[in-house]
Amino acid sequence: MSGGTRAPAPPRRRPPGGSGGSGSSGGRARDERDAPRTRRAKDRDETAAAEPGRRRRVVLWTLGILTVLVALTVGAAMSPLLAVDAVQVTGVTPERAAEVRRASGIHVGDSIVTFLPGRVAGKVRSLPWVGEARVVRSLPHTVRIEVVPRVPVGWTRSGSGVAVVDATSRVLWKAAAPPPGVPELGGVADVGTPGGRLTPVSLAAAAGALGPELRTRTSGLLLADGSLTAQIIGGPQIRYGTPSAVGAKARVAAAVLATLGGTPVTYIDVSVPAAPVSG
Repeated sequence: MSGGTRAPAPPRRRPPGGSGGSGSSGGRARDERDAPRTRRAKDRDETAAAEPGRRRRVVLWTLGILTVLVALTVGAAMSPLLAVDAVQVTGVTPERAAEVRRASGIHVGDSIVTFLPGRVAGKVRSLPWVGEARVVRSLPHTVRIEVVPRVPVGWTRSGSGVAVVDATSRVLWKAAAPPPGVPELGGVADVGTPGGRLTPVSLAAAAGALGPELRTRTSGLLLADGSLTAQIIGGPQIRYGTPSAVGAKARVAAAVLATLGGTPVTYIDVSVPAAPVSG
């Protein structure tokens, strides 16, 4: 061209694939940084999708194991290897022991592990003459029932027989004849059935307060017009006065009897225990 003017340079072409090399490098870097997060998100999705199935398998395995354990337990409980072959009863006579066995509901051949000792003890305690009962398993074959019977303190006429009571006035049993070593109770208003109560309750309570030694020496105990008297076998009448503080009065009466020895007297009055009188 004239005048020395240069022709314009041709435009520079961009390399294919976008806005230059630096932009392409930045995109690849971002992809590489995002790749771990993408993999973790994918793993979480896969884990969440598999979780319900895993839980179902755990539940099914657990139920299966429990079913097997229950089956094994029931099988062992019903096995002859754990069957009752003896029911031992202590604390009572053989006749009473047979009654306890019947009340317990436990029989030879029953499973020794399926019954509840507390429930069996409750059945035994329901017998009117039983005070306490304890049931113990003695594996593999023996059941032991320990019984503490109620203590009879007196008896009274009832129909053609007698009713025997303890110090709480509970009727323990009825029999054809009175038991030895306890006095006849007079002045009774009412006699219940075994397990019921004799009234007045103060009469049986007084018999219980006599104590074993004096009670065995007493043939009869009478409550009349609010006054309590006792007859000593082959000896004097004991006048207790009101049926209160009978235990203290009985101890004084026993001491006076010991002091008198064989001296014959008609009565001993301990209605005022601090000042006993005999005559």
